[in-house]
Amino acid sequence: MQDSIDLNLAGYPPEVAAISRRLRSTAQACMPQARELWYHSSICYSVSASSFEPICYIAPMNGYVNLGFFFGTHLDDPQHLLEGTGARMRHVKVRTVEQAGNPALAALLKAAWLDGPASVAEVKAKRARGRAEKLGATVADAR
Repeated sequence: MQDSIDLNLAGYPPEVAAISRRLRSTAQACMPQARELWYHSSICYSVSASSFEPICYIAPMNGYVNLGFFFGTHLDDPQHLLEGTGARMRHVKVRTVEQAGNPALAALLKAAWLDGPASVAEVKAKRARGRAEKLGATVADAR
């Protein structure tokens, strides 16, 4: 019996679905404790059941699959596979099933899992400080 993620992947072109399944298998092997969910047309891996604590994702696209890392700037990438210019996020465009089997992708997934809990906690703490500062400013303005 297919799970909901397999059912969603069935709607993509066969090559894209095959790449996604290969990456999914690698992600499950590299991050067995991660929570896996289908979120915004992607397979999302999180440190908890919350979709607000993600560390990486597999996003089927038109002709390729993005393997994305929410804290990609924290990862060692000796093969220079990661793309992106944002403050935190990076991704790898995976275009073939063979490329999906690259051991360097497994290494990135393992590193992302090791880094994930601390990075998620750091973002949550920063957001909480921002809310507290905003609330403090609102209270001060009301006086």
